[in-house]
Amino acid sequence: MKSLPQEIKILKLIKEKLDKLMSDSETALEIRSNELYDFVKKHPTLNSYFNDGKMFNQFLREYHNNGIMKQIIPNYRVDTYNKNFYRWFFSRELKNKIDAGKLVETKKSSLSYYKSSLHIIAENGTKLRSLQEKKIYENLIRCNYLTILYDAPIQGSYDRKYVDFKILNRLTQKTFYWEHFGMTNSDEYLESMADKIEWYKNNGFKTVENRGNIIYTYFSTDNKLEKDIKRYIELILE
Repeated sequence: MKSLPQEIKILKLIKEKLDKLMSDSETALEIRSNELYDFVKKHPTLNSYFNDGKMFNQFLREYHNNGIMKQIIPNYRVDTYNKNFYRWFFSRELKNKIDAGKLVETKKSSLSYYKSSLHIIAENGTKLRSLQEKKIYENLIRCNYLTILYDAPIQGSYDRKYVDFKILNRLTQKTFYWEHFGMTNSDEYLESMADKIEWYKNNGFKTVENRGNIIYTYFSTDNKLEKDIKRYIELILE
């Protein structure tokens, strides 16, 4: 396996330092980003990567907004009411003890993401890979004037990729591409996810938030996924 992208390595290092800080009995139950930065900058790699706290917060903001941060650091919440100043709150990751002294995350999704087989059947008979994709797909097909292709090929400058959903709005003649990333702790999956996002960027795709036509969703909870589906379908139907 090739090495992880640098940004993923940095996020994993931040997660390690956060867990260490939160394991200290003298640390508050919830801390802010400035407190986390004061701790992580003691690590030589992180100290050389971030010039100051502002750069650290900008990094957090970028990788929160593109959904990657939540895949690696689930134990935080963020107040985005002020678009110019995000307020970060980090806490200890909740875990439960099970037999043999092992630990499992209590927030881990019950909706497993399998990339290897088409074993989930949608209401119209289409075979998909996960219950999360099924939820997205069935919401899309209920819109009468959308044409949806699953696992559709996209030709880049030098190679081809396959997008989870290619969507044509037949009224506006606009085409959208929807990539869904399931929650996982696999380094291979994180590497693949980051590489695919980079591929879209390098081939000129912009997100719908930036007036483009690529949609990214990332699973954290059922409720959030449902809200994301509703929000993006409204954008597709405009």
